[in-house]
Amino acid sequence: MRYYLPMRKYLNFKSFVSAVFFALVALSFAEPPPIKRGPLISGGTKQVTPVRVVAPAKAAPTKARPPKAAPAKTATAKAAPAKVVAPAKVVPAKAAPPKVVAEKPKSHVGARPAVASAAPRAPYRGAIAVDADTGRVLFADGERTSAYPASVTKLMTFLLVLEDLQNGLYGLKDRVEASALAASMEPSSVGLRAGQSMTVHDMLLSIMVKSANDAAEALAEHSAKARGCKAATPAELCAAFVERMNRKAQELGMRDTRYASPNGLPPPRGSKRGFDVSTAADLAKLGRIVVRMPKALEYTSRTSCKVTDGSGKQLTLVGHNYFIPGAVDSKHLCTPVEGCDGLKTGFTAASGCSIMLTARRNGRRVIVVVLGSAGRHEREKAAERILRDALGAISVW
Repeated sequence: MRYYLPMRKYLNFKSFVSAVFFALVALSFAEPPPIKRGPLISGGTKQVTPVRVVAPAKAAPTKARPPKAAPAKTATAKAAPAKVVAPAKVVPAKAAPPKVVAEKPKSHVGARPAVASAAPRAPYRGAIAVDADTGRVLFADGERTSAYPASVTKLMTFLLVLEDLQNGLYGLKDRVEASALAASMEPSSVGLRAGQSMTVHDMLLSIMVKSANDAAEALAEHSAKARGCKAATPAELCAAFVERMNRKAQELGMRDTRYASPNGLPPPRGSKRGFDVSTAADLAKLGRIVVRMPKALEYTSRTSCKVTDGSGKQLTLVGHNYFIPGAVDSKHLCTPVEGCDGLKTGFTAASGCSIMLTARRNGRRVIVVVLGSAGRHEREKAAERILRDALGAISVW
């Protein structure tokens, strides 16, 4: 009997340990709880938690109490004589004189964006492919949807500087001095400092290959001066150039485009300036004009180049358009397309990724615009498909 009780305790303990062991084993094989996913980077929708609908509780019926009858007045009570009130005189209100609002000058500088939100989408906010010679639309999807073009804005700056060169206002070898405003532009840049200068030729290469924001600002100020602008500050010179950008956009029929800068940078914090706003359809019109300008494709078709920077040193610039033959995409998101020789890429966090492409096949040229993609991989995938399809279609038609 003295051995029976310890043995019993031992068996109970052994049973308890075995039960815990098998419970742990069972939990290890159990299916893990589902992972709650947040918003996708590519623009996907958020996971919505189902809402439990609870039926409203039934209200208990209440017994309606009969209203208490008011005590009847005795015949002896005297009725109070009714007071006769004279009708109030109606005084006619004097009509307020109409407010005279002075007409504001037609200026888009400082205007707010024409859209409440232009956040990038997957695969894009808008896209289009057109015949560069006739303007015939080969592909269109959301082509009138407003978006922020980012550095694709520089194509208008490029076009206006080429017009200045055609009109003989200055030459390719003339030097352009950078102001403090130009030097303050955030990258991408060629590192200009206030007072330094570069030739017009090197600055054009800088904005079309490197997408240099400081060079675009310096060229805008230089162009405004060459056209006789009497502005005292660099900001006023830039505003005059932006006015010219908007006038040119209206001349080209870019009805949904509003420029606010010469380089496509978002407005600084606290600034009243708005974003540059455009559509794929409008930018295609701009692209058709740019490719007709003499020597324009000599700047847009380069995958890399060398320039002399503001300090007099040689600077190698590498482009971001990997569809041009000879370009090397380290991320392998697209492959070069034969005949592609431009035009411009763009990216900011607010605008997403955009691109304007042009290519020539069998003597025919196409313009492709992909605007407001959620990421570069989506932009390249969509742009390559549209470009190759457009080249195939134009060679048949």
